[in-house]
Amino acid sequence: MIVDLDEELQSRFRNNLEFWDAANRTLLSTLPGLDSDALPCVRIRFVGRYDVDEDDFEGRTWFCSPEDDAGSPTNEARSADKREFGFLLLRALRTGTRAMSMERGSLLDFVLRAFEVEVQMWENLLEKLRGVTVAGEENPEFGQILSSIDEAMKQIVAAEWADAPHLRVSELTREDLRRVLRSFMATGAAGYAAPFNHQGSGTINSLVIAMLTLIAQKRNGRVIFAIEEPEISVPPTAQKRVVDLILALGGQAIFTTHSPYVLEEFEPEQMTVTSRTHSTGELSGTRVTLPASLRVKAFRTGIRTRFCEALLARRVLVTEGDTEAASYAALAKTAARANPARFARLDTRGWAIFDAQGETNVAGFAAFFRGLGKNVASVFDQQPVDRLAEIEASSDIAFEQPYAGFEDLVLAEVPISAQRSYVDALVADGVWPAHVPEPADGTDSAYAETLKKLLPKTKGDRFAADLVSGLAEPDFPPTMASVLEGLKEASEALAPAVAEAGAESDEPGAHVGAAKEPDGGGPGT
Repeated sequence: MIVDLDEELQSRFRNNLEFWDAANRTLLSTLPGLDSDALPCVRIRFVGRYDVDEDDFEGRTWFCSPEDDAGSPTNEARSADKREFGFLLLRALRTGTRAMSMERGSLLDFVLRAFEVEVQMWENLLEKLRGVTVAGEENPEFGQILSSIDEAMKQIVAAEWADAPHLRVSELTREDLRRVLRSFMATGAAGYAAPFNHQGSGTINSLVIAMLTLIAQKRNGRVIFAIEEPEISVPPTAQKRVVDLILALGGQAIFTTHSPYVLEEFEPEQMTVTSRTHSTGELSGTRVTLPASLRVKAFRTGIRTRFCEALLARRVLVTEGDTEAASYAALAKTAARANPARFARLDTRGWAIFDAQGETNVAGFAAFFRGLGKNVASVFDQQPVDRLAEIEASSDIAFEQPYAGFEDLVLAEVPISAQRSYVDALVADGVWPAHVPEPADGTDSAYAETLKKLLPKTKGDRFAADLVSGLAEPDFPPTMASVLEGLKEASEALAPAVAEAGAESDEPGAHVGAAKEPDGGGPGT
């Protein structure tokens, strides 16, 4: 929906106008009264579909009003219409191949027209090219062949029909020149330049964004930027700079991204997780609303290390702590190699592991991710009845481990022979922690006691994950094996939303959209 339309836009799109009641956040079904504060607006619908016969995707843009009797829009929005609203779309790695060509509709052509620059070179250039001799004195053999063709043709048709065949650089029309002219840029090698479309994808993306900013400046910020994955082939510092540059131009900006460096430039309330339902293809979006127990500062601090992977995943496994998160990920990799029919890696099944940093946080984070449309599983130690009920209500699947702590599970379910081998290997490799006593003697109980002291004191070193990752299938802890089997079965049974943004659906994970709301004074959604 585009509001804040000036009189010129209202006149141009008078047949498509509707009215928005900002106070009640509703669209009016009838014309507003004279005393109404409703704002004239235009709604735009983007429709993408897959053409089975052509084996290709196509996208079209429509005005939502007017509609026919079946409720379908009747007026298609052209590129010129979208330009009037200042809508600028940068699709990942697609615009660059022709961005700085002189073809009609290219980005460079659009920039020149936006700045009302009339390119005066055409006729002079055409005149010069008409005088270029391709086959002449410098190419006598080629000229002789053309003369032979001339003589042969005169034996078939009248002489004036096919007189003097010769070569020219092109058809010598403006449109022909537009197709072949290219901008060249330096490559870093002294004295050597290459066509713009042969540059690296990071250079192309950066320059295209720079050209878009020129258009925005010309329109005094009256633009709506839609940028798909600005992070592609761009280093983290440049990603953040691109976001800052676009946001500083005013108007409205909409990004889709997989990058934590882009995401952390936005507040949580500016983020939306977009998902496409697998069965129907319906696209939906859910705003990121933090639970009361999560402070904004903690979210922003952990966006790279904790939240980004889960926000971008189809499914989220919430664990009590880092030890469980690391151990389940490690065992899943080992188990998938040992018996792929029974087990699967969690990441290949779309599960992102999230550390809740405490058993009291499991239910809250499970509800948070579930509210974003994720399939959520939780794994946790024994809980009181009321907390267990809360976790189960917040999760699609809940796995309660029958122990008071994860270290207890490892000590109880990993065979003592595997425990002995692991401790001996750490000692032999010289990595045994100095603050933990080595086994007092060679008895099984001494080894078990030593490992019982090691695991709680060295959580950050992930010794538990290291231990389980080296186990053979017969030695897998039964509880962990059961959880991994359950997660594999759940990923096969659930019909998750295939999350994406825009018209494409080839990404296995989610897209997160980040948007800056307009500051006023121009079109915005």
